[in-house]
Amino acid sequence: MIPSSLSKLKRLRILRAGRNFLTGPIPAEISKCGRLEVLGLAQNRLEGSFPVELQRLKNLTDLVLWQNLLSGEIPPEIGNFSSLELLALHDNTFIGSIPKEIGKLTQLKRLYLYTNQLNGTIPRELGSCLSTIEIDLSENKLSGFVPKELCNIPNIQLLQLFENLLQGSIPREIGQLKQLRRLDLSINNLTGVIPPEIQNLTLLEDLQLFDNNLQGTIPPLIGVNSNLSILDISANGLVGSIPPQLCKFQKLSFLSLGSNRLSRNIPDGLKTCKSLMHLMLGDNLLTGSLPVEFSELHNLSALELHQNRFSGPIPPELGQLRNLERLLLSNNYFLGFIPPEIGELATLVIFNISSNRLSGSIPYELGNCTKLQRLDLSRNRFTGYLPDELGKLVNLELLKLSDNRFSGPIPSTLGGLAHLTELQMGGNYFSGSIPVELGQVVYLQIALNISHNALSGTIPANLGNLQMLESLYLNDNQLVGEIPVSIGELMSLTVCNLSNNNLAGTLPNTPIFQKMDSSNFAGNKGLCGWNVSRCHSSSTRSRSRSWLKEGSSKEKLVSIISVIAGLISLVFTDLVEATGNFSAGAVLGKGACGTVYKAVMTDGKMIAVKKLKSRGEGASVDSSFHAEISTLGKISHRNIVKLYGFCYHQDSNVLFFGVVLLELITGRSPVQPLDQGGDLVTWVRRSIHAGVPMSEIYDKRLDLSARKVIEEMYLVLKIALFCTSSSPLSRPTMREVIAMMMGARESVSSALSSPTSETPLHKDDSSGVLFNASVMVIGGGIGFSIGGLIADVVSNFADCMVP
Repeated sequence: MIPSSLSKLKRLRILRAGRNFLTGPIPAEISKCGRLEVLGLAQNRLEGSFPVELQRLKNLTDLVLWQNLLSGEIPPEIGNFSSLELLALHDNTFIGSIPKEIGKLTQLKRLYLYTNQLNGTIPRELGSCLSTIEIDLSENKLSGFVPKELCNIPNIQLLQLFENLLQGSIPREIGQLKQLRRLDLSINNLTGVIPPEIQNLTLLEDLQLFDNNLQGTIPPLIGVNSNLSILDISANGLVGSIPPQLCKFQKLSFLSLGSNRLSRNIPDGLKTCKSLMHLMLGDNLLTGSLPVEFSELHNLSALELHQNRFSGPIPPELGQLRNLERLLLSNNYFLGFIPPEIGELATLVIFNISSNRLSGSIPYELGNCTKLQRLDLSRNRFTGYLPDELGKLVNLELLKLSDNRFSGPIPSTLGGLAHLTELQMGGNYFSGSIPVELGQVVYLQIALNISHNALSGTIPANLGNLQMLESLYLNDNQLVGEIPVSIGELMSLTVCNLSNNNLAGTLPNTPIFQKMDSSNFAGNKGLCGWNVSRCHSSSTRSRSRSWLKEGSSKEKLVSIISVIAGLISLVFTDLVEATGNFSAGAVLGKGACGTVYKAVMTDGKMIAVKKLKSRGEGASVDSSFHAEISTLGKISHRNIVKLYGFCYHQDSNVLFFGVVLLELITGRSPVQPLDQGGDLVTWVRRSIHAGVPMSEIYDKRLDLSARKVIEEMYLVLKIALFCTSSSPLSRPTMREVIAMMMGARESVSSALSSPTSETPLHKDDSSGVLFNASVMVIGGGIGFSIGGLIADVVSNFADCMVP
């Protein structure tokens, strides 16, 4: 504690006791040191309220109490500290409003109240502190407007109000602050435009307005009259182009314009801005190619161009950026190959080129980027084998290779990635066995996903070494053998999907597996256990299309069941599994109307399933089909097998086509994170149910400025939801879809009603809906028609239709 005996030091002028472990309150007795000019007690553990008694110190110029545990309100008596030049109360827990009496401190030069819990408005009286050169009120809970009276302070150089709850517009009077060097109003709720008067601040070096609701364009002459070095106006609603002379004086080192709606090309002035260290333009509508001139920006450590409309190849000259640490190019239209010169980026830490149109193989030179911590190559068109050199990336924490066309074995060298916490390799054509070396990656925590490949062999028991693993996806492969008990003993595991393989044996009866739904183990031959009612006779493979080809658009199924009473509707996929994919070995007999199969259901009951052939009459027979089914369900005769249920299966191409439409509309992958539903259809339906604005559902790269385009996209979404209805009976036929999509080219005459998750179209809407195939989207600087693209897809599906 600070001893009260300090009061005896009557001639004391300076007291500095910062960066100690002082506790307790500030003793009021210090106020008896009448000659005290400087009181510095920062970075201690002092607590209690602000000592009002200090107002007696008429000579006090510096009051430095920051980074303590002081609490309560700042008292209005602060206005009595008439000689005060520095007031530093930041990084405490003061509450309440800023007292307007601070405006009486005519000698005050520096006011630091940031990082407290102050609320209320900023008092206009602060504008009377005409000697002030620095004001920092950031990281509080201040509300209201930015008072224009602050613009009366002629010599202010620093004004920081970021991370508050301020609203309203930025006062135009800000242009009067001719000495202003640093202005930070970010992380508030400010609206309106960026005042053009900011262009007149000739000494401005640091301007940060990010994370507000600002609209309009960036003032075109910003940077022309000042040595601007930092500009961050990201996360607003700004439109238009990037001003051409932001780097006129070659001083700009940090530029962040991301998460706006800026368009057009990157201006030439930025391409040659050699002072740039951070260039962040992600999440906009920018077009053009990736400038080769960037290779001359040797100071660049961060280049973020993700989620725009850039196109063309990735220039090999990027390999000259030897200081580059972050390279984010995802969600664009880049094509071609990964240049091997990327391997020369020895300082690269994050490399993300996901969701582009890149192809070819992965250059082995990428293994030279040994500082890489996050590598995302997912959702492209890469082919070939993975290079063993990826195992040299020993600092890797995230590796995403999913949704490409990789083939061959999974390199065993990946087992050397000791820091890896997430490995995503699903949706490829990897073959061979699961490398036992993966069991050495003991820090895998978030996910190990190698699903939807062509992997074979058994599940390595040493995957049980991954004690931190939360999600394991091995589903939709060709794995055989038993499930190792060690997998069921992974205490952190919350998801373990082993479905659609050829696994057999007994399911480990462990507490982890007992909590999981049986769907995680479905579709495996001979898998038995407490959570699986019987050993499955066959597997239903989601990647296989054999059952679709056999009955595609030409057959409807009627299940003739002699078990429980009452007409029921059956799930088609259950019948596929119960009949061994309608295998020849399950055939009981054949007739003119169809084939009868023996089916063993998951509960062990045996039924007969008759697969009726359609005569190709189309939708006209559907109503009579259902009428006959209802009649047969009521018949009771000892010589007639009782009909207790049916399954009506339309062409599954309709469902697939609906998913394709949703991909085109949203710009998203069919597979979505589990916390967002797991698949694209669920994500869209949940978003609509939750009242998410349609603009947030559509791909951000779509040009939705015209009402006609919005209505057309709305119609396409409605048709997509119709095709992906949860009930097969509610889905249209492909012939009806083609009629809706291509049968009419008229403009949409009026706004459509909002689709719902279960009934996207009423039954009688299907024949009257029109589609105008002229929706234009600008992607990567190249115009293309979604209508034309959809027409191509439709024509491919049309080939499968019954003549």
